[in-house]
Amino acid sequence: MNELLAPAPNIDARLVSVLILVDGVRDSAQVNRLAQEASLPVDALEMLLHGGFIDRKFKGSAAPAEVKTPTPAEPVVPEKAAATSKLEKFNALYAYLVDETKALLGLRGFIYQLRIERASTLLKLKALIEPIGRAIEKKHGYEISRNFVRESERLAVAAIAERDI
Repeated sequence: MNELLAPAPNIDARLVSVLILVDGVRDSAQVNRLAQEASLPVDALEMLLHGGFIDRKFKGSAAPAEVKTPTPAEPVVPEKAAATSKLEKFNALYAYLVDETKALLGLRGFIYQLRIERASTLLKLKALIEPIGRAIEKKHGYEISRNFVRESERLAVAAIAERDI
């Protein structure tokens, strides 16, 4: 989580892309498949594991992790809850930008997709909204571009506001 929110990541942008895929819902087989589809390193999970960015429990999990309810001896730690929310909002913006760029621009959006993958901070993702919006406007017109920018900005503001809480 710290790596995803850091202003300057300590790992390669391709590994950041794989790290984003490790969301607690997908198992290792799904992450590996998605990474291969995106031409990301096939040994990325191993690299993240050995670098201490993911836990070994993730490697073997085939189902989403079970949510534990806190016991009186185990209080809820607000930082952990906030960290999960931050990651979820970062992932929501990232996924929206990738999906919409692919859907609306097709091959024309390939360069933007690469830039999205390299964007390792919320602010870097937010900076891509305007240029992608202009490309969408050229291809599809103002209305579709405006809807893309409006939703992207909404997700970005929610993620940035969560980060600053």
